[in-house]
Amino acid sequence: MVLQRHEINEKDTWDLSTIYPTDHAWEEALKDLTEKVQTAAQYEGHLLDSADSLLEITEFSLDLERQVEKLYVYAHMKNDQDTREAKYQEYYAKAMTLYSQLEQAFSFYEPEFMEISEEQYAAFLEAQPKLQVYKHFLTSSCKRKTMFFRNVRKNCLLEQEKSLALLVKPSLFWTTRILASHMSLMTKARKCNSHTVLTFA
Repeated sequence: MVLQRHEINEKDTWDLSTIYPTDHAWEEALKDLTEKVQTAAQYEGHLLDSADSLLEITEFSLDLERQVEKLYVYAHMKNDQDTREAKYQEYYAKAMTLYSQLEQAFSFYEPEFMEISEEQYAAFLEAQPKLQVYKHFLTSSCKRKTMFFRNVRKNCLLEQEKSLALLVKPSLFWTTRILASHMSLMTKARKCNSHTVLTFA
């Protein structure tokens, strides 16, 4: 027999108070984070204005991501405790929505960062030592940039190959037709008397 949630000993259940002490605290955090995510729009177009702006926006985005993840984990685990509980189904849905809003709010980050040159990146690291803390994160973005342009070049080469193939195809087509025609004539010739003379118009 499967025990109901209220029948399980408290010591055998998850202690989610280490994430948020109460549901009310979670709801307050949701409200606060929703407002913060909405302010992210002001940073669009300014990521590479300076080393300080890169640091500020990077720290803000990563901090928000950590907080939203915490919000999501609480809602997800609360919902898993009893999937029939409408309240926590709603918590989970709201957390998922906020996660999507966060991704959308900072969708400008990677495309803008891809505009940085190696020289500018090195200069930023020198001008703002605190960026060193995020060097691994930023270097990963640089690697994604390199891979992106490699894929672009690869796709361009593939498109060029396709174009050349289209140009070659007609000549191959006519070559095949001509060869087939000659083979047909040669077959007919072999069937004819050796004194038969073939004429070509």
